[in-house]
Amino acid sequence: MAGDAQAPDAGESSSRAVVGGRNLPVAIAVGVVLAGLFLAALFWHPIAFTAVVAVVIIMAFVESHRVLAPVGFPLQVSVLLLTALTITFGTYLLGHLGQLAGVLVLLVGAVLWQLIEGEGRRAVQTMSTTVFFGLWVGFLGSFAILLVQRPGVGPLAVLAVIGAAILSDIGGYAFGVTLGKHKLAPRVSPNKTWEGLLGGLVVAIAAGAIVLPLLDERFTPLIGGMIAGLAAVASVIGDLAESMVKRDLGVKDLGDVLPGHGGVLDRVDGILFALPVGYVAAVLVL
Repeated sequence: MAGDAQAPDAGESSSRAVVGGRNLPVAIAVGVVLAGLFLAALFWHPIAFTAVVAVVIIMAFVESHRVLAPVGFPLQVSVLLLTALTITFGTYLLGHLGQLAGVLVLLVGAVLWQLIEGEGRRAVQTMSTTVFFGLWVGFLGSFAILLVQRPGVGPLAVLAVIGAAILSDIGGYAFGVTLGKHKLAPRVSPNKTWEGLLGGLVVAIAAGAIVLPLLDERFTPLIGGMIAGLAAVASVIGDLAESMVKRDLGVKDLGDVLPGHGGVLDRVDGILFALPVGYVAAVLVL
């Protein structure tokens, strides 16, 4: 890193825009646009937010199939699309009963599809992969809809959980790069460290304890910090879970629809695990 100072040439200057294989300016621009759309839907109306969640889930399913099919793990896309619509709008209308309906559509649909379209070939592999992704993305994602409908604090609670996951990721990266020495899960994600985990957790808890009480008096520093901390821990588990899946399948990303970010699931892996944890915490303390 250290050395004599010299004027950078054009190649060096342009390469600085690429970090970790990502085009940083493009990634930032895409992130800003997506954040704006997300916030508009979140604070406008629950049905608009439900539609956004449904689109995200469907995109994750389609992208994942496109990546997994060539390596021998195709998904039953039609079953997953029906599951996505049932579990999102069903949850909006019926709450937990809608979630149950979505899970039943997934389980029964996977078997029927295999009997009709798959003709029984590679049945266990295809059905288990489809059900796994349906529960991972669809079921966990539907907790965002339950959370947004919490009386009085719904949109803010969603923002708190997702914000904690994002801040934990940012803080974990910063602390990991500067202080990281002890590997967290070297076989799954070699770059993650215990220092990064603790640093990200501190950042998320501090933000939750300080910012949330300023936005709503129902969030005391203790409650804000607790929800943010639990969501942050869950998001790390979700991130590691996706890394484990990708490493096992031998793929770098589960899609590429978001320039500078990879796939949809690559962006929401930690959030998916944080949502049910945040929902349970909100039900218990708010």
